[in-house]
Amino acid sequence: MQARSLNYRRGRSGRPLQRAKDRVYAEETHCCRCGQPVDKTLPYRDPVTGEVNPESKSFDHLTELDLESDPYDGHLAHLRCNASAGARYVNAKRSGPTEEALTAGIDDSLL
Repeated sequence: MQARSLNYRRGRSGRPLQRAKDRVYAEETHCCRCGQPVDKTLPYRDPVTGEVNPESKSFDHLTELDLESDPYDGHLAHLRCNASAGARYVNAKRSGPTEEALTAGIDDSLL
């Protein structure tokens, strides 16, 4: 098992990340995953039901943070789109290399 770097959690909070989010929220209008417009005024939780609003805005990192990517590079996405992309990544990481990747000679051991 590969040891995680000490910087694994770097970029998940703090002022630099908040600045990156503010820049993305100010400049972008459409979801980078589905291409639909994002209503940036929707709160994270619905005030009536208290449930998480899947259409709210979120900051989508360009690459996964556990691959030691730049945590401040990202795009605007719906929370629903961002969460489903993260779930696909985790499921692929847990299942190991795919047959297509093995036959194509692609090293997806980073998944």
